Amino acid sequence: MRKIVGWSFVFFLCSVSVAGAKPTHLEKLKSRYPYGLIGDDYGLLTVEDLAVNTCNGEPTPFEEENGAYPYWQCFSLKKTKLRCQEASYDPSIKKVLGYTFIEAKNENGLQSYLARDARDIRFCKEFLRDWKRATRGEKFVCVAGTYARIQPAKDGRQETDWIFEKFKTRKECVSAGTECSLQEVSSLKNCQLPDRRSASRGRRASR
Repeated sequence: MRKIVGWSFVFFLCSVSVAGAKPTHLEKLKSRYPYGLIGDDYGLLTVEDLAVNTCNGEPTPFEEENGAYPYWQCFSLKKTKLRCQEASYDPSIKKVLGYTFIEAKNENGLQSYLARDARDIRFCKEFLRDWKRATRGEKFVCVAGTYARIQPAKDGRQETDWIFEKFKTRKECVSAGTECSLQEVSSLKNCQLPDRRSASRGRRASR
């Protein structure tokens, strides 16, 4: 009888301990924004990083192939590279146009991020310098993009294509045109804000 009572007491203490455990970093992110992050963020993202993306599109599960809502994915830098892809020469402005292009691999296969529009190739080269600065000495990088399509890859697996929006390391967030913080958002009307404090910061910035 004493053994049964003893084990019951131990089970009770374990139950209390689990019930009182603080939520992990990922649990905090996904409790408010369950769809904004695919996989692990390796501790790089904040609640605000996920909140900003709700301003651009209605949050939905990735399986619904939402082409407006930017999703975050995070990768090992050893499996990620950014390059400038030349497109064409524009005689009207006498400049070579090109795209910022990111390739990364994870358990879901190849993830390809292409900039929304072709721009002066010099912009991409400047962006490449930003990438090298932000990723120097880092192990992981997070990339945000809107879904484009899934197609077969050369290795027989699938390739997921995205429209590139921005990337983030522990050092900084670098954008290709979209917002990195709520302070940069012009209108918070369609945003799912994390708290009142973030909302007030965003309103001050939008005036």
